[in-house]
Amino acid sequence: MPDYDGTDDTHVVMHLPGAVIDENYSLMLIENNDITLMDAVLLDRVQKGQRLNDDAIAMLRKKKLVEGRKPNLYVSKKVAQNINQRVEYSRHKGLGSKSCERLLVESLNDHGTLARQDIDRLLWNVLSDQLTDKQKKAKITNLLTKLRKDGILSNKTAGRNSTWKLTGKQTGAN
Repeated sequence: MPDYDGTDDTHVVMHLPGAVIDENYSLMLIENNDITLMDAVLLDRVQKGQRLNDDAIAMLRKKKLVEGRKPNLYVSKKVAQNINQRVEYSRHKGLGSKSCERLLVESLNDHGTLARQDIDRLLWNVLSDQLTDKQKKAKITNLLTKLRKDGILSNKTAGRNSTWKLTGKQTGAN
C-alpha cells in the first residue's frame, strides 16, 4: 500500500512500493470481510513499523488485530496465522515470564551456577524482539530479583561479577 509521508499543505508525496511485500497479507485483507479499508491501511503501517495514533491503536486492539506495547506493535496471532507469519509473531511476542523462569531454572539445574553474563546470553534472544536492549536487561534483572525474593535463587557478587545458583527451594517453574 502507498504511504504519504512528507505530505504538507501544498504538496502530496506518495511512496508506492514497486513490489508486493507479502502476497498472503494482501490475500488475507481481500478475503476478510471484517477488515475495513481503514483497518487495512493501519495494519499496513504496523507491518512497516510506522507509528499510529492512540485512537487507531485502540480501534485495532478492540478488533484484536494488533498486540504489543506502543510504539512496538505487531499483528495479532490471528492475523499472523492468516498471513503465514507465525514465526515472526512468536519472535515479536517472545517467551513469557514463566517460560523464562523455567528455562533459567533448568539451566541452573544443569550447570549448578551461571554468571549474570551467561544468564543474559541464555535469555536475550527468547525475549520479545520488540524490546530494546535496555528493556531486555531490565526484564532479566526483574526476573532475577523476583526469583531471589521468592527464595528460589541466590547470588554471590564480587565487584562487577555476579554468580547465581538455585537455593533448593522448589518452584512451580520446574
